Amino acid sequence: MPLRFGTSLTIGQELLPTALKKFRQQHPQTPLTCYAENVQQIKDRLLKGEIDLALLEGYEASKSFQAEPLSQYELLLVAAPNLLTKRRLTKQQLLTVPFLLREPGSTLRDIFVSATRHLGVEVVPMLESVNTEVLIRAALAGLGVTILPAPFAQPYLQSQQLVSLTLPGQQLQTTNYVVTLKDSPLRELQQELVACFKDVESHTLFYVKRN
Repeated sequence: MPLRFGTSLTIGQELLPTALKKFRQQHPQTPLTCYAENVQQIKDRLLKGEIDLALLEGYEASKSFQAEPLSQYELLLVAAPNLLTKRRLTKQQLLTVPFLLREPGSTLRDIFVSATRHLGVEVVPMLESVNTEVLIRAALAGLGVTILPAPFAQPYLQSQQLVSLTLPGQQLQTTNYVVTLKDSPLRELQQELVACFKDVESHTLFYVKRN
């Protein structure tokens, strides 16, 4: 049976190559089709029957899908070291500091917006992009603050090209899910694929494993 699946972009960039290589070693003859796109695009493919399962960041309850948690990781606010004198953002700074954000509907944007609205603030980004790499480059150039998954941010933090900032009283994280259509349990082959992703995550320090 062919295996058709999709991953959201962060999972695709951070976990997909190693997990897929591991699966390929176990099932070299299995026909594979994989898409790495944003969350909404992958959900659309699932609804159209173009894929059979999805590995997604974030999930909203839906009558069309069923989901089970896969893992969690932190989201970090980061900026160039000389952008701000203090690492803890105040409520007032949220209105004045330039933000570099993903497009509305992306997991990173939605979680950040939820956190700032909880503080009673509506942030309008200076730069908005569907490409995380564009935002990273802009942050490195000192243009503003962006939000990144911990696995993406860590190399820049270790090299001190970026520093981590905090929101008042807020810690950001997102959950990864295995998503299928309602009443479509995972077949054995699909379970083995998911197991490969879990194994890769278990060796990734920035992921918070779920029990």
